[in-house]
Amino acid sequence: MVMEVENTLHMKVGDGESSYASNSFLQEIAIRKTLQVLKHTIKGMVNLETAFSKVFVLADLGCGTGTNTLLLASMVIDLVLELCKEINLKTPQFQVFLNDLFGNDFNTIFQLLPKFRANLKKEKGENFGSCFVSAIPGSFYGRLFPDESLHLVHSSYSVHWLSQVPEGIENNKTNIYMAKTSPPNVFEAYGNQFHTDFIKFLELRAKEVVRGGCMVLTFLGRSSADPTTDDGCRHLELLSQSLLDMVKEGLVEESYMNSFNVPYYTPCEDEVRKAIHKEGSFFLDTFNAFQGNWDPYDTDFTNMVDLNEQISHIHGKNCAKVVRAVSEPMLTSHFGNSINIDVLFQKFQMRVAEDLAKKKTRYFNIEIVIRKTLHVLKHTIKGMVNLETAFSKVFVLADLGCGTGTNTLLLASMVIDLVLELCKEINLKTPQFQVFLNDLFGNDFNTIFQLLPKFRANLKKEKGENFGSCFVSAIPGSFYRRLFPDESLHLVHSSYSVHWLSQVPEGIENNKTNIYMARTSPPNVFEAYGKQFHTDFIKFLELRAKEVVRGGCMVLTFLGRSSADPTTDDGCRLMELLAQSLLDMVKEGLVEESFINSFNLPHYSPCEDEVRKAIHNEGSFCLNTFNVFQGNWDPYDTDYTNLVDLNDQISHIHAKNCAKALRAVMEPLLTSHFGNLINIDVLFQKLQMHVAEDLANKKTRYFNIAISLSKK
Repeated sequence: MVMEVENTLHMKVGDGESSYASNSFLQEIAIRKTLQVLKHTIKGMVNLETAFSKVFVLADLGCGTGTNTLLLASMVIDLVLELCKEINLKTPQFQVFLNDLFGNDFNTIFQLLPKFRANLKKEKGENFGSCFVSAIPGSFYGRLFPDESLHLVHSSYSVHWLSQVPEGIENNKTNIYMAKTSPPNVFEAYGNQFHTDFIKFLELRAKEVVRGGCMVLTFLGRSSADPTTDDGCRHLELLSQSLLDMVKEGLVEESYMNSFNVPYYTPCEDEVRKAIHKEGSFFLDTFNAFQGNWDPYDTDFTNMVDLNEQISHIHGKNCAKVVRAVSEPMLTSHFGNSINIDVLFQKFQMRVAEDLAKKKTRYFNIEIVIRKTLHVLKHTIKGMVNLETAFSKVFVLADLGCGTGTNTLLLASMVIDLVLELCKEINLKTPQFQVFLNDLFGNDFNTIFQLLPKFRANLKKEKGENFGSCFVSAIPGSFYRRLFPDESLHLVHSSYSVHWLSQVPEGIENNKTNIYMARTSPPNVFEAYGKQFHTDFIKFLELRAKEVVRGGCMVLTFLGRSSADPTTDDGCRLMELLAQSLLDMVKEGLVEESFINSFNLPHYSPCEDEVRKAIHNEGSFCLNTFNVFQGNWDPYDTDYTNLVDLNDQISHIHAKNCAKALRAVMEPLLTSHFGNLINIDVLFQKLQMHVAEDLANKKTRYFNIAISLSKK
C-alpha cells in the first residue's frame, strides 16, 4: 500500500484548465502566509556558521509543480540577502532541493528555471552569486538527503498526506475519509497512522537537518479534538456524497466506492504537539493557526454564509477546481475508466455551493516552526577547543547561582565528562579543572562541601588514577557584582538564576493585591519590571565580559515567557495563584493586607526579544544558540501531551509537587517579609488547592530559555 501511494499520489500534471499548476492559488496563499515566520526563523539561524558562511541549503518537501514551487526559494533568498545586508555578512550561495513523489510534474518546474535564474540575476545583480536547484523525487517518509546536510526544510500542504491508507477500515463504507457516519475504529486508525507517519517524518529529518537547523511546516488540520469537526473533514464528506450520487445513478459501482479511502489526515493541535514531544529531536518554536476559505479567491472572512446563490456557485466552482487538481490522479488510479471525473466534480461543485449557502466552513491551517535540538553544553565546549588556555593546562568553570544539594556538583560532572570526551576524540591531553560555585551569602554552602569527598572519590573511581585534579571553591556574592579576576573564566554556567533581579523594581507601590506582574497590574508595573530586567541583564553581561577570556562562553538557562505580553500564563500564572493564596489568608484574617500590598517579587520572566535586545545592546557577546523548552509545574510530571490534567487525583498530585518546589524557592523571601505573621504551611496548602484547580482547567507550563553566548 505504501508503494501504491508513492506512485499514485501526485497533483494533476500539465498546465491545462484543471491542472494543479493552474489551480494552486490556495497553496500560494499558504506559502505567502509563512513570510513573517520564515523571516523570524532565518534570523534565528544567523549563528549557524555553515548556513551563512558558504552555502545555505534549503529543501522544499512536497513542492508540487507550477510557479508556487519556486516562490518559496525566491522568498528565502530575499530574506537571507536582507539579513546578510542588515548584519554585514557576505551572501552565501544557495542550494535548493525540490522534493515530491515520483509522479510529480517536474518537467513544468524545470521549464520555469531559466526564467527564475534570469530574474534572480536581474533583481539581485551580477554579483549575486549562485543558486543551484535540484529535484529529489521520492517519499518524505523515506531518507532523501545525507546526514546533517540541510539548514532549512519547508513543506506546505503536504504533511497531511499519509504514507498509506490506514489498515483495518474496510467498514468505512460510503465514506472516503473520516466522517460523522464512520465507525469509531476508523477515527482511531487514521489518528494512529498520522502519529506513526509524523514521528517517522521527524526522525528522518532529524538525521538530515544540521543541529540548530529548522523546519517550517504548513498543513491542513482541524480546530477541535473531535475528528468530525467541519473544518477537518466537511469538504471530503461532500466529495463522498457526490460519489454516492453517481452510485445511485448507476455511474459508479458501489464496491469501488466502498473500497476507496483517502490517505490524508487533518490533526488537531494536541496531536501535533504530542508527536513532536514524543519523537524528541526538535523544539517547537512556533505554533500558529489560520483559516482559509474553500475558494482561494474568496477574500470574505467576515460572513458565516455566502450572501447569495450566485456567489455560492462561484465559490463552489473554484473550490471544485482546487480539490480536483489535488485528488484527480488518486481517483482515476482507483476508479480507472469507470468514472467520469467531469461529472463527479460538477456534482461536487453543486454540493459545495449548497453547503456554503448554509454555513461557510473554512480550512483550518496549522503552521509550525521546529528547531533541531542542540546539546547546548556539548556544542559550546566543542566550540571552545581552540582556546589554548582552556585545554592546555586548567579548564576554569564558574557556576553562578549554584544552589545547594546534589544538583550543584552535577554540572561540574557533566562538564568534566564532556571535556574528557572531546580531548579523547581529538587526541588532546586532559586539563586540570577549577570549579567555582557561586551563590548569594545566605546559600547553604555547608551541604555542598559535605558532598565533596564523595564527588572526588567518584571522579577517581570513574576516571582512573591518571585523571588529574579538580579543584572546587565557593564564591559567595551577587552575580550583579564582580566575582572573578579579569579574563580568568573559560565557561560560565547559570541555571534558573538569571530571572532573579538585583532588586524589586522601584515605583510599583500601586501593584496592590499582586506580588508580581499580573493581569490586574497597572501599566507602570510592567514597564518597571521590564526596565529592571534590561538594566540587570546588561550589568550581568558587562561584568562577565570582564571575567571571561576571549572566545570563552556562557550557557544560561532561565525562566521566560513565550509572548511579548507580560501577562501570558507561562510567565506569571503561578505567581498569580500564589498571590490569590495570600489574599485568601487576608480574607480569613490570617495576614494583614498591608503586608501583601508592600510585597513584590524581585523576579522577571523575559520574552525572546528582550533577551536578544539586551545582548545586542551590551555588545560583548555573540548569541550562538537560543533554545526554548517547556517544563511542567510538577517536575515529576512527564505528561506533555494533555492540555489539562485528566482527573482530580492527578491534579492534586501535580499540585502538591508544584507547591513543594515553589516553597523551597520562595519560603526565605516570604518569611523575610512577613516574619512570624504568616503560617507558611497554610499558605502553601492554599496554593496547592489553587494549582490543582488551575491544572484541571488548563495545564500551564514553565517556558524555559536556554542560550549559549561566546565572548567576542
